[in-house]
Amino acid sequence: MRRFWTLVALAVVGLLGGAALASGNGRPTHSLRTTHRHRTGARWVSQPRHQKHHKHRRHRRHRRKHGAQGTAPAAPPTTPTGGGTLPSGPCPSDPPGSSQTAGGHTYAFEGMDTFTRAAPVGSFAQAAADQIVYIGDHGMSWTGYGDGWRSTYSGGAEGYQPSTVLSVHDGVLDFYLHNDSSGNPVGADPSPLPAGNRYQTYGVWSFCERVAPDGSSDLADFHQAPLLWPQNDGDAKSAESDYPEATLNNLDFSGYSHYGGSGSQDAFDVRSVQPSFDSSQWHVYTQAWGPGFRSYYVDGELVGTSTNQVWSGPERWQLQVEPSGTNDGGSGHVYVKWIWIGTAIS
Repeated sequence: MRRFWTLVALAVVGLLGGAALASGNGRPTHSLRTTHRHRTGARWVSQPRHQKHHKHRRHRRHRRKHGAQGTAPAAPPTTPTGGGTLPSGPCPSDPPGSSQTAGGHTYAFEGMDTFTRAAPVGSFAQAAADQIVYIGDHGMSWTGYGDGWRSTYSGGAEGYQPSTVLSVHDGVLDFYLHNDSSGNPVGADPSPLPAGNRYQTYGVWSFCERVAPDGSSDLADFHQAPLLWPQNDGDAKSAESDYPEATLNNLDFSGYSHYGGSGSQDAFDVRSVQPSFDSSQWHVYTQAWGPGFRSYYVDGELVGTSTNQVWSGPERWQLQVEPSGTNDGGSGHVYVKWIWIGTAIS
């Protein structure tokens, strides 16, 4: 009998111990390791993004991210295609002739390109700074930033790859915006040399452009800022002028005139004069610069004029299209039909 009750006692203890283990008591526990994410825009990234400022950009406007949460960037194309489907329709106006008038001032012809001299993808590959990589149909020479140059928002990755981005075909300069072989968005920053010289003080700069995303892409991965830039980089906060600028998923554009050396700027919005403006249509953009003023025009209509501490030293023009700092795998084109540069005569 004593043995029987001993066996019963042992059985009860066993049952109680099993219940304790089943409820999580009586064994070590391990905390669940979680990954902390930081949300930026409409998608998640695994860590905060730290952006390195490049000397050519400081303001970050209209920057939006799109794309489904958790969606990885699309695989980059193995071979740059360029070309694309050329948008139909004409520019609102042809390039000026021997002179152009804007805001009561007249500018004499200095240089132009209407991009009838074809140059396939690869033609703008640049091995050295200031190398001439293309000469247009009116004798305009072009240089720019070479492959591998970083841009404002690209951090340690390359921001420019003209060898796969730029081409000339069907009467347009084509920026084919895409991911490079490493999966990074890349743009280009070509610069014309009217009369063989990149720099001039005062004048007018006009071009006809259309933005064309590929398929459902919204081109949020790319930021446009054609700009006038001084000879001395350190003068940029007093001298930089950007127009038309925006991240390319934005249908609006703006002009920015920097002055004073401390980051001050005047800003002018295209939709303030064209409420239905759409950058995916052909438009002519002009900035005129003279003593005491910078003026910005769209299709011949004044967008705004800055008169604050206007810079008076030589500047060069660059048609800058760069990564925006996002990477949703989007691609598309910016087409330029013509450019025209003039010098002030009255």
